[in-house]
Amino acid sequence: MKVLLYGGSFDPPHNGHLNNLRAAAARVRPDRIVVMPAGTSPFKRGTSASGALRLEMCGCFSALAEEGGFPALTVSGWEVQQAAQGKRNYTVLTLEMLASGSPGAELYLAIGSDMLLSFDGWYRWQDILRLARLVVTSRNVGDDPLLHEKAKQLDATGARILFAPVEALPMASSALRARLAAGERCENELPPLVRRVIQREGLYRETKGDEDRNDSETGKRACAQPPERSAL
Repeated sequence: MKVLLYGGSFDPPHNGHLNNLRAAAARVRPDRIVVMPAGTSPFKRGTSASGALRLEMCGCFSALAEEGGFPALTVSGWEVQQAAQGKRNYTVLTLEMLASGSPGAELYLAIGSDMLLSFDGWYRWQDILRLARLVVTSRNVGDDPLLHEKAKQLDATGARILFAPVEALPMASSALRARLAAGERCENELPPLVRRVIQREGLYRETKGDEDRNDSETGKRACAQPPERSAL
């Protein structure tokens, strides 16, 4: 059985995330997909959503499961629960949890191109490559040569890092938060469910006195980066 993990801050999740996951799934053809929002967002309080709300917004990924031939998809709150218990988020620990729950399964980890470039700064990155194959989708047009050079540096065998062809959608949650704070609806970038939650909760409004946090391994700058890498 093949299991594909897609983790990130998802603060908020947007159509670029869905696009990349669709491409990664097409490349790997997994039997099951697990979408895992990070337990703690690294962004400023008041301009970020709680773990519970990001988990709710990640329900937008379920729409992919309605597409013909798309594999079963689960949105997991495991990292959110870990954070509620005061535990740090590390991708390798999530993979170990999945491996123990599905003995013998082939694990894959979908990441963006920016994450690959900083991957050797991740906590226990060698163990991540041992546990799972990386499935890299490009977030920027024309960055393939740099990505393939980095992949050779990380894995000389070429067996543990795969590339998923995708029409890159250059959008980022950070830019969307700024636009939302300015009063834009971002209808072209955000799925309907995400927009509804943002409107209902009044999310991403700037609050004075907020301080930056960077204690999530799967958050800042790329949807999956630890404090040591700072930050994806």
